[in-house]
Amino acid sequence: MTDGLTVDEALRALAALEAAWKDDDEALAALAAGGPTEQPLAALVARYGEHAVDTLMALAFGLRSSMTDEELAELTDAVSSNIGARMSALLTRTLRAWGGTAGDDLGVVKVIAHTVIDAMRAVTEEPSKTDVLPLLATFRTYALSDSS
Repeated sequence: MTDGLTVDEALRALAALEAAWKDDDEALAALAAGGPTEQPLAALVARYGEHAVDTLMALAFGLRSSMTDEELAELTDAVSSNIGARMSALLTRTLRAWGGTAGDDLGVVKVIAHTVIDAMRAVTEEPSKTDVLPLLATFRTYALSDSS
């Protein structure tokens, strides 16, 4: 998985996003309980949100693996000058800082999760009409395919 997340971490974060969306406190509590080597759920959801937003922004700006160095430099300049991209970066840094101090406070996990979902939806063509569960399923498929 990119951005330092393992497949298991991505799947745990996605499960937390889904549980928050469904308002399933029991599932969130189970995910928050985690194991001794797992990071606090709020921090993980925020980290995953950063990864998801970065991925979606790259796609929105047309990033391709076949780009030349010159094309990448042009794309970097375009992203750097775009207020939406800068605001997205600010949002993800803020969520990551907040997630890092929240531990497993389920109320904070829910707010971060809903903010991440809203950010994911914001880059789709019709954010208010984007169904969340299929969107999360797409990210789950992506995480699983990244492991093979």
